[in-house]
Amino acid sequence: MKQFIKYLFATSLVLSLFSCDDEDGFYNEKYVDTTQLVTIDGDSEFHAGENLYVGSSIPRYISEPGFSDLLDIYGTTGGATAFTFSYILEKQDIDGEWIFVDFTDVSIDVQEGSAENGSFILAHAEYSQTTDEYNYYGGIPLASAGEYRLSFGVNSDSTNEVEFRSESSGNNINLNLISDMAGLDANGYYHFTVLP
Repeated sequence: MKQFIKYLFATSLVLSLFSCDDEDGFYNEKYVDTTQLVTIDGDSEFHAGENLYVGSSIPRYISEPGFSDLLDIYGTTGGATAFTFSYILEKQDIDGEWIFVDFTDVSIDVQEGSAENGSFILAHAEYSQTTDEYNYYGGIPLASAGEYRLSFGVNSDSTNEVEFRSESSGNNINLNLISDMAGLDANGYYHFTVLP
């Protein structure tokens, strides 16, 4: 009986040393803070019928806080084919309420990368071996005049940053890039006006 208790104690000790209380580490999730990975072309005024273009260029090698060497995000992710991020568009109604603009039946003018659209846009900055970058460039059609705002916090906990997630395959690391963005207000919105 003493042997069994010793065996049980030793087994428990070994298992406790190898237990994982870090879910992100267990699921191969890693996070890197970076800066200015998303741009919006144009200023804060557009005309009905124009497109508002959202772009992203993510270099293969990025700086990582606390490290002197650049991080190879393509190599780290095992050759991730893309980094995804999402955004929504809202329009202010006559009562001052913000209403989601539904893109289900709207064609996004994607010139680089790809996008899926519905109640929000899921953008894919796709890897190019020619440029060694992940790129996305897509235009949202602005159908009518009014006050609008973009938000990049659809699938994230962050309000004033843009979160990218690598499209890694198999057991490779899922890399999450957390990027600040110029032009966002304190609540994470990019405001603009569409004129008739």
